[in-house]
Amino acid sequence: MSIPYRRLDHSKREIRLLEINSTRNLNDPVECKLITTRLTDDLEFIALSSLYGDAAQTERIWVSGQPVNITAHLAGALKNIRAVFYPTISRRFQRTPARRPHGAPRWLRQLFGISNGPALESRSLRVWVDLICVDQHDEMERQRQTIEMRQVYKSAELVIGWVGEKSEATDATLEVFAEIEDKMPARFGDPGDREEHPEDYAPEHRWAKNILHIWLPSIPGVAPCDMPYWQGYLDFLGRQYFQRRWILEELSLARFPCFLIGDSIIPWKQILRLIRMMEEFKHEESDVYPVYLKDSIAELPLETVHKFLDEFARREALEEAKILLEAGKSRATSSTRSNE
Repeated sequence: MSIPYRRLDHSKREIRLLEINSTRNLNDPVECKLITTRLTDDLEFIALSSLYGDAAQTERIWVSGQPVNITAHLAGALKNIRAVFYPTISRRFQRTPARRPHGAPRWLRQLFGISNGPALESRSLRVWVDLICVDQHDEMERQRQTIEMRQVYKSAELVIGWVGEKSEATDATLEVFAEIEDKMPARFGDPGDREEHPEDYAPEHRWAKNILHIWLPSIPGVAPCDMPYWQGYLDFLGRQYFQRRWILEELSLARFPCFLIGDSIIPWKQILRLIRMMEEFKHEESDVYPVYLKDSIAELPLETVHKFLDEFARREALEEAKILLEAGKSRATSSTRSNE
């Protein structure tokens, strides 16, 4: 790349970020500048987790006024991140999840809210992309990259797993994902929930009766697995991104991880819950899910499934421990006050 890099001072925890300019057209070339800043606790930026894509398919972006060729796959990621986080075009293109992303940074909740706070155009959109933000010609810097990437992903306000552009069936699939998320019990799959609410699990699956239409034939002669939303679901989980366990490990380090397909954000937790549901229907008896469709359930690579579910369990355990800790503090405060 023809980018003039200034050497980072690692003793000061310096990193580089792309500061992306706003635009009013989704397909406008990406214009940005490379800035150097210290990695502090209050630094707000997005980290991109992505495959590089086909090196033979490139697209030109502009970095500090200089033309730079990157893969079309990465250019697509930057364009869609720009579309989502700059309302000048996100009002036109963005499709938000059915539920606001709890636990997300305040500014992201504002985007999904949508809040009446200050316009997001006034914010700088800063993105960390390893291929550009790390000097690939500096061997020492590249060697430090593996170590520092973990800290970058942990420090980012948001880590976006770029899955790729949409297929024709993606939007129909995301609508079904959102409907399932709305109908699924809030604690489905959490430790102890099966014992507390056995009616939500095999074989009864009481809650799933509200979404029977998803897997029952709605068009004469057309099987559910041939419907656009089902094909879009197979396409989504079949993306190369999900075949790489190491890249999912990057995403798992985030405070708030999510996936981006085209211009649509899908919270990490929504996909984890979807995987739990699929595992349940595929391997357990069900009064509501047809046996003949079990073989049509897409399966991620075994390591990927385990990575997803292990991380899900870890995060849930941390959340539960936090709630118990806060409850303990509350009881201690109450006890102290009662003794005064």
